[in-house]
Amino acid sequence: MRSGDPVPLDDTRDTPGYVCGRIIAAYELIAAQAGQQLPPADLDLSATHPIYTIPRLRAGQVRQAIAHTRRQNPRGAARTEEYIADLVAKLDRFPERLDMKQRAEYVLGHAHQKVVGLPKGVASRSQTCWSTS
Repeated sequence: MRSGDPVPLDDTRDTPGYVCGRIIAAYELIAAQAGQQLPPADLDLSATHPIYTIPRLRAGQVRQAIAHTRRQNPRGAARTEEYIADLVAKLDRFPERLDMKQRAEYVLGHAHQKVVGLPKGVASRSQTCWSTS
């Protein structure tokens, strides 16, 4: 790897901080596809107390974004839900609090997921709708 190349997503890394960071980044990408932004206060809180934000965002704004997608691309919405479920399944439960080490893992997971984006067939950063391929 050359200096300046993005660090690849580590799909085998399952520390709670890293996984929570990936989930929030995926939520942000999903919301963006529906023309929405997640509240900055929720993004900030998710980095320290994921249990208070991740389930609430999933039940509210992210669910609405997926519903918006479902109207345009049912298969893409289903793949999105599967992708999120796979990420959540890496955790036994959402952590109540992330210590400093786990916050660093959160930042890393968030950055990796944002750089890589969502897998093909789920969404693309350049699309306004979900891909059906």
